[in-house]
Amino acid sequence: MAQSSENVEGLTSETTRLGEYLRRLREGYGYTLRKVEERAMALGEAIDNSQLSRFEKGKAVPSFDKLRALARVFNVPVQNFSDVLDLEEYQPFKPTSVVHAELLRDGADWMARGEHGRAFVTYERAFDLAEREGDPVRAAELAAEARWRMATALKALGKLYMTERELRAILKDRKKLAPHTRIRVLLQLSYLYRELGDYYLASVLARECLELAEGAGDRLTQAGVLNTLGNIAHDEEEPVTALDIYNRALDVLQHLDGHHEMKATVLTNLGGCHVTVGRFDEGIALLREAHSLARDRGFRRSAALSLTRMAEAHMARNEHGQARQILEESDLLANRTGDCYYDMLFLNAHHRWKMAQREEHPTREKIAFGRLRHLRSMLQRRFPEVEEFDQHIERIRR
Repeated sequence: MAQSSENVEGLTSETTRLGEYLRRLREGYGYTLRKVEERAMALGEAIDNSQLSRFEKGKAVPSFDKLRALARVFNVPVQNFSDVLDLEEYQPFKPTSVVHAELLRDGADWMARGEHGRAFVTYERAFDLAEREGDPVRAAELAAEARWRMATALKALGKLYMTERELRAILKDRKKLAPHTRIRVLLQLSYLYRELGDYYLASVLARECLELAEGAGDRLTQAGVLNTLGNIAHDEEEPVTALDIYNRALDVLQHLDGHHEMKATVLTNLGGCHVTVGRFDEGIALLREAHSLARDRGFRRSAALSLTRMAEAHMARNEHGQARQILEESDLLANRTGDCYYDMLFLNAHHRWKMAQREEHPTREKIAFGRLRHLRSMLQRRFPEVEEFDQHIERIRR
């Protein structure tokens, strides 16, 4: 992740990105360089304020020990620093446009195509511009708009701890936020906590967001919140409740023009839920509709997820050959160099692992298990299949 000692020679752009991140962490806490030094000393760590200044300016690379100390000072996982360095591969794609609205449109386009890394650096450029806006009130709103979009891209990249920090930073001045920005930040937080496995907090945030969205007449956000509440109900093994909520989300979307990606997502979830309650034909029909919509519109993640749900439907009927074939198609969409959907790949590998166990096929089981161990190290997101695998690993260690 970082060199073993500070080095002022041979600097790379990695140190610049990491330095900017350290500066934002410090400023987010309202700390001076000297204050960070004092906080580190109080924790039994040694970080000289001039040393930190060099880190922030990209003139030195922190050792792992220094990063661990800074993680304690700022109360963030050390993993965050590794995530920051991972983002460096997208730096060449950072645009040079000076038009904030144009950057937001371009970022949304990259998100729709499933190019989340490019979306992130595009939104990041919009954030950089917002910070240089002359009017403080307008600057704060433009920055919040760009920042919550950065968070959506980070979440899609699987950088969940960084996502949480960005969203919480926006909410520090929630009274100054425009209502639509506050709603969207709460929505993204509900998405995040659901993926981290905290269903209670996700549900509380989602219901607060739904109330605000209904009051503001924001129907798109209403659909997004309902989809999340449906996901939570499904994860908590309440499929009948989930069906009702997904249908409400779909009904909201039917009254809106466009928003095809959200519709594909809701159709996928609804179709999977129908399969869960034993309505195979109805569920498969919805999943095929979702896949067709996502494929035709170029929504790579939605297309991959709809295929995974189809495979699950065939697994439930012990049609393992067909399920494996569909999982291969899903993998092709999810496994793209520089922008992989590791959670999707993990889910697909988990399904292969379970099928191999049922078939008592040790070779396939071993291959799938090895794949799972590799992918697990890349996941921050938690969902039932991750929990099951972690429990299995714990049993092996005992």
